Amino acid sequence: MATVLVGTYTEPLDHVNGRGVGIYIYSFNAGRLRPEGAVRGLPNPSYLAVDAARHRLYAVSETLEFDGLAQGAVQAWAWDPESVALESLGHAGTRGGAPCYISVLHDHLLIANYVGGSVIAVGLTDNGSLEQVTGNVQHTGTGPNTARQEAPHPHAIVPDPTGEYCLVPDLGTDRVYVYRMDGSKADLQSGGEAVNIHAGAGPRHLVFNPAGTGAYLMNELDSTISFLEWKDGRATLLYTLDALPEDYTGIRSGADIHVHPNGRFLYASLRGLASIVCFQVDSGTGRLAKPAWFPTHGTTPRNFTLDSAGEHLIVANQDSDTLVVYRIDSRSGHLIGPHQVVNVPSPACVKFAS
Repeated sequence: MATVLVGTYTEPLDHVNGRGVGIYIYSFNAGRLRPEGAVRGLPNPSYLAVDAARHRLYAVSETLEFDGLAQGAVQAWAWDPESVALESLGHAGTRGGAPCYISVLHDHLLIANYVGGSVIAVGLTDNGSLEQVTGNVQHTGTGPNTARQEAPHPHAIVPDPTGEYCLVPDLGTDRVYVYRMDGSKADLQSGGEAVNIHAGAGPRHLVFNPAGTGAYLMNELDSTISFLEWKDGRATLLYTLDALPEDYTGIRSGADIHVHPNGRFLYASLRGLASIVCFQVDSGTGRLAKPAWFPTHGTTPRNFTLDSAGEHLIVANQDSDTLVVYRIDSRSGHLIGPHQVVNVPSPACVKFAS
C-alpha cells in the first residue's frame, strides 16, 4: 500500500478560488485512493516535495506575505509510514513571493519564487528541519507576453540525475537557467549559459529522461514541448513540437510533464484542452511521436503523477475539485479509465510518498 499526498489552494488568488484546507492524505491500494486525513494550517500548500528515504515532507506556502515581509514560506514535516501521522519540523520564509515549486537535493531544499523572480536553497538539519538560506539568486528580464512575462517568473527548480546541477525554467524570460550545486553548500553557482527558448513560450516544468541525457520542457504559454540535450552540465535545445492536436483553436495552457518509469512514454497536462497527452519516446534519439490525448474528466489539470511501477496515473483537476485515477496500458502507454474519481477541493499537486 502506498501513501499519496495532495497539496491544495486554501485561499483565493488571481488564478484560483482556493477552497482546500491544506494537505490531504490518502492511502493507495489496487489502484484506488482512500482518505486518511489532512494537515491543516499552512496557507496554499500548492507544491510538495517528498524525501521518501527519510520520511520527510516539504511544502511551499504560495503566498505574498509571511512574517510581515513580501515572501512566501516553506514548511517541513516528518511522517510515520505506518500511521501516516505528520509531525511539524518548522517553517521559514522563502525571501520571495508566491513560491511555486520545491525540490530536495542532498541536505538542502531548492525553491522557485514565482512572483519574487528568484530561486533559493535552504539547508536541512540531520533530522530534516529547516536551517538558513544558503543560496539566493535573483533573475532579471522580461518576455513578449506583457500580461504574463512582465518580469522573471521561475516556475521550477529541478536537480539533474547526478545531483551536481539543477535547471530552472523561467516563464517570464523564456529561458532555462543552469546552476551548479555544491553538495555541502548548495549555493546555486552559475553552471553555464542559460538556454534561450523561443519568444513567448513561457517555460514551466521539465523532467529528465531516465538515462539523464536529456530533459523535456513544458512551455506553458503556447503548450509546446522542447527537448534539451544534457551533457557534462550543458543543456542544448534540439527541437520543439506542439503538444496539442493540429486542429485545436482554444486556449493554450500547458502545465505538468512526466516520463514513464520505463522511459518509453512521455505525458503532459494541457489545461486548455483539459487532457493528458501521451507521446511514444524513441529509445535511441529521444524523439517524441504518435501523440494521443485523453480527457481528464475535469477542468484545469494542473498537476499529475505516476506510481513507481508505471501502472497508474493520478491527475489533479484544480478547478473541478477532483483527483482522477487512470490505469496505464503497458504496451501503448495509453490511459484507461477513469478508474476512480475522488472529490478534493482545489487540488494543485499530487505526490506519491511511498
